[in-house]
Order: sequence, then structure tokens, then C-alpha cells
Amino acid sequence: MNVFLLGLRITDKAQGADGKVNVLAESLPSSNKRVSTKVQLIQKEDHYVGKLLKDLEEKQEVLAIGPTKATPDGVLQMQPMLVVTPENFSDILAINTFMACGGLGPKSEENEVGDSTVTNRSIAWQAPDDKETNWFKLTAWNEHSKQLSELANGTPTIAVGRVSTSEKENKQYLNYAVEQILYLPKGTKSAPKKAADPDKGQVSAAAIGSINFSL
Repeated sequence: MNVFLLGLRITDKAQGADGKVNVLAESLPSSNKRVSTKVQLIQKEDHYVGKLLKDLEEKQEVLAIGPTKATPDGVLQMQPMLVVTPENFSDILAINTFMACGGLGPKSEENEVGDSTVTNRSIAWQAPDDKETNWFKLTAWNEHSKQLSELANGTPTIAVGRVSTSEKENKQYLNYAVEQILYLPKGTKSAPKKAADPDKGQVSAAAIGSINFSL
């Protein structure tokens, strides 16, 4: 997965279809000799960034940050996590995104909370030069809850979301709320034979690098 930070000029107003907002833009060239790159910003309509995209005006200049991929016709497609304008510049100081990469721990069943479902499950990462395994307890709701609960133990996974803190009995706990799950299915040809070791909480960097991110 590639995350780009791009200065953009909006070239066309937002278009909506299938619950998504689509905005066309071009990169701001670093010199007069460089050709601008065409960029397509895509985000869900009900996402806070999607709502901001709807209000962008033609020729407005913004800073966009998010996972990006190239299309065959030479256009960059970005799913922005943050779009900064002069009016909301302070938002860049409030970036709250975590990316946890590793092997999933033991399976956990979904639980019902009112009209929603939630799954809590751990993901582990151990750097090659680190003897200690780092565990992150993920919380996923609704559609992400089902996906997280069904993945096999040890599946190489990238979880993207927001981190917050809760307090209980005078103790503080970090909460990792998942907004996106990217994973490499077991048996994928591009995965190393030992992509993940559930017992050690290890996952091969090559396995994570071969995940195909789709917007």
C-alpha cells in the first residue's frame, strides 16, 4: 500500500455515484518545466472527508494525504484520509491514523451491541531485531467486524483506523478502532511459504508488501 502526500488544484467539481464522491484534480508542479499529474480523489459520501470533497470549488488548492494507486491511463487514484484547505489547516495538527501490520491472533466471535456487531481481536508484530512481540487489540464494528472475525489465525494483515483512550477503574486503555482491513489470503502465490508465524506473532514484510490495495 502506498500513501501519498500531494498538493493539488481541483479541476472539476465533485460528482457522486454508488455512495462515493469523485473529484478530479491535478498536482501542483514543483517548477514550470514539469507536467501536472492527473489525480482522482475518491471517498465514501458519509465519510467526513467525503463531505469535505463535495464542497471543494474548481481551481481551489488543497493538500491531500491518503493511499494511492496508478491506473493504466496514467491517473493517480487516491482515497484521501485527510484533505487540508486554508480554512481547515488546523486539521493537519489533529491527524489520527494508525496502521498496524502483522499476523492476526486467535479467532474471536462477533458480539451484538444494540443494532451493531463488534469484534475484538489482537494483531502481533515482531521486528527482526526485537525479541519482544508487540500486540495491538483491534476493535471492528459491523462489516469490518464480520471480516475480522472470519480471518484465519496468523493471516498477514494491515489494519488502518483511529486510536483513542478510555479509562476504567483509574486505568487508561488504548483503543484501536478499525476503519479498513487489508489482508493476504493464505495460499496466495505471491506470499512466502512462512508469511506468518502465529506462535511468535511474526509476519514477513514481503507478504505485507505484496498486498494489493484496491479503492
